[in-house]
Amino acid sequence: MIKMSVNELVFEVKEEILCYEQLGESKAEEWERNFNRWLNDKSIKKPNIIEKGKLRYYCIDDESAVFDIVDEYLEAVENNKEEEYWKNFR
Repeated sequence: MIKMSVNELVFEVKEEILCYEQLGESKAEEWERNFNRWLNDKSIKKPNIIEKGKLRYYCIDDESAVFDIVDEYLEAVENNKEEEYWKNFR
């Protein structure tokens, strides 16, 4: 298991989103806003988030998880299911 800082995860995901022409910078920024909203929503259980003091980490099995996050987001955007994407985000 890999423990990434939340900031590192956001950076990596946004970089990958930018690789898709159909998503681009606006969708990368939108993903970040929605991720932060998800992260700060105390009513959502977040089994992948570990907090140590003021630092938060996102745990993934391996580096391919970042690609999975982006691929799922691309599919959600293409199918107009972004709201569902965030409801199921882990």
